Amino acid sequence: MPARVLLVVALCPFLLPVSFAQTSRSDAVKASSSVIHTTTREVLLDLVVRDKHHHAVTDLRPEEVEVYEDGVRQSIRVFRNIQGSEQLQTERAVVGASNSATTAKSGDDPHPLNSMRQVNFVSVVLAQIAPLNLEFARRAVLEFLKSDNLPNTYVTVYRLDRNLELVQPFTADKDSLAKAVDAATKGLRGTNAPSLSANVTSSSLATLQATASNILANPNTGAAASQAVQNLLANPIPALAIDPLWSANAASQDVSVGLNNALLTQAALVKGLRFVSSLSEGMDAMDALHQLVRSEERLPGRKVVLYLADGLMFPVNRRDAVDNLISYANRSGVSFYTLDTQGLNVDDPMTPALAAQRRAGAESSAQAADPQNGHFEDDDTQLTAVANGQLAMRELAESTGGFSVANTNEIVVPMQHMMEDMRTHYELAYSPTSTNYDGHFRKIDVKISRPKITLQTRKGYYAVPDINGEPLQPYELLALNAMNAQPAPVEFPYQVSAMKFRPQETGVEYAMTFEIPLSGIKGVPDKKTGELRARAALVAFIHDSTGTIVGKVSRELVRKVSSADAAQLQNDRILYAEPVELPPGHYVIDTAVADEQTGKISAKRVSVFVDPGKNLALSSVELVRRFDPLIGPRNPSSPFELENGRITPTLADSVAPGNPLSLYFVVYPAHATGGEPPQATLEVLRDGRAIARKPLDLAHPAADGSIPMLVQLSPGPGQCDVLVKAKQGTSVAESSLSVRIE
Repeated sequence: MPARVLLVVALCPFLLPVSFAQTSRSDAVKASSSVIHTTTREVLLDLVVRDKHHHAVTDLRPEEVEVYEDGVRQSIRVFRNIQGSEQLQTERAVVGASNSATTAKSGDDPHPLNSMRQVNFVSVVLAQIAPLNLEFARRAVLEFLKSDNLPNTYVTVYRLDRNLELVQPFTADKDSLAKAVDAATKGLRGTNAPSLSANVTSSSLATLQATASNILANPNTGAAASQAVQNLLANPIPALAIDPLWSANAASQDVSVGLNNALLTQAALVKGLRFVSSLSEGMDAMDALHQLVRSEERLPGRKVVLYLADGLMFPVNRRDAVDNLISYANRSGVSFYTLDTQGLNVDDPMTPALAAQRRAGAESSAQAADPQNGHFEDDDTQLTAVANGQLAMRELAESTGGFSVANTNEIVVPMQHMMEDMRTHYELAYSPTSTNYDGHFRKIDVKISRPKITLQTRKGYYAVPDINGEPLQPYELLALNAMNAQPAPVEFPYQVSAMKFRPQETGVEYAMTFEIPLSGIKGVPDKKTGELRARAALVAFIHDSTGTIVGKVSRELVRKVSSADAAQLQNDRILYAEPVELPPGHYVIDTAVADEQTGKISAKRVSVFVDPGKNLALSSVELVRRFDPLIGPRNPSSPFELENGRITPTLADSVAPGNPLSLYFVVYPAHATGGEPPQATLEVLRDGRAIARKPLDLAHPAADGSIPMLVQLSPGPGQCDVLVKAKQGTSVAESSLSVRIE
């Protein structure tokens, strides 16, 4: 079976429609003594302090506050009292006086609304919400908007299904926001999760099956008892109807009507999908919220995310993704406030966790007698930890300095408190005494000497340094340590290249491209499906000639291999490419790839020179691994897609003999040449001796003017060097490729 390749293409927004193309394979350079230096910054905390009557405390003094990090007291350098409510009243008075002063000249307008010390940014995220709960979500957001006027408070509206969709950009216009909320709630898809009753039924059925398996496996079980158990398995409805957990579910239907074969079928479906749903939907939420935090990192002032959903699903077996989101939000100064849009709910939020817990115990008890069902035990144990959606919402909110609202239909007061938290709070900053930024979690404790108060603030952060003012992710810190190591670690192979594309006015389009053979990455088997799942993280830091980091490529990738193809894992590989635009000059690029299952890591350095020429240009010459028929219309933003097929390149520096070499490159003609078409020649050398040289018949230009070329060679064994030279008028461009034919 031929090797398969996963091609991942990330298109950045700043690239023009023709973005992606060929490799300019950068030669690896010797590791020098240069080290990537990181910086640290002050830790910023927002404190919301309330008295025993839940009123905001407005007279807290700095000497009443102590901050501890991992038990060590910190020196507070900045302490600010943000009294937004009082200042808002002052501004309103100023606005009223300004409006009443009819003799004031327009040029003398002091613009009082811009004098406020604190600016607030609120992101409303309407996530997975069932249709019957949409109206509750709509009223909650409108109550939040009504809770106060919005000078210097800007609100944006998103809806989150599989992707995060922008409904309304930041604005202080309440009419626009109200329309956006109406549009989002009336058009939002509901949650895809099974009903609570289906989950409970599935758990009860698993318990019944496990008990029956143990009874049938007992050698002392008589024939009559065995027959009775088999009859019960054939018709489990009477036993399920009296199950205690089913009876405890307040949403249960009358068993004479609702509990039938259709419900049993759904219970079996839940059993198979529960793990997949938790992982996929949970990661959808984590990835979307992570990008939202990233987009707001550099905004000033108070940043709040109001997350509304029918609970929040954390991804099973991906606690790292949850911790990364919370830590990133804390480092970026983003606080989450969460609202369970189920309102006052008769369902016990612990019921899903209890169902998963009981299922795990039942399957464990029958694992020896019933191996077919026993292999779900580990998954069910993990699912128990993430089954409570309200608890997940509470953790996200309280860990980032907000609060969660659940099990209530009273939304006026909580929405007022959210607005009050933004306008009236305390800000403090300190420089951590510990300078060991090793990626571990640092717990923050804030103690206030005043009695009978409650405090909201962040719980801590991961100790990772900054590069260019942007905090590193934990896996990026591991990559950074590998890049700075002497010698650089090489624990498994990978290839990396800077692919050269079309010249632009201010630079040249490149793409950082990684090719990672999965033979060096450990695959972890999925006990249910037999699939192997490999997780790799890749990082590249791009340095200019002064050593300054001017670009970063960073990504975590997951590769799944079906059980039928598990034996072919040694031949599979991940190909990931992400475009960047580089101004003319010399660049050194430090790269690293980590196996997140084993902790193994490899690092290497490449270099690239960006030619400032803007006339005739030639992409790098790339070796083609595969050419597939194009499915659907051609994507004009990817030069890998031609009119008649799609090209998958490879970064390999050697190939097996017997098959022709397929090469791909793109000619970018100059525009001001008096209509003279470009010409191109191809020269081939084997072991240093020229064996062929011939002119090329260039293809018809594409709509964007580029000329993609796909050629084949059969040079025979040895070191093969290919030189492509393009000429148009007085302009000349060259690209080359060297590959060994084994």
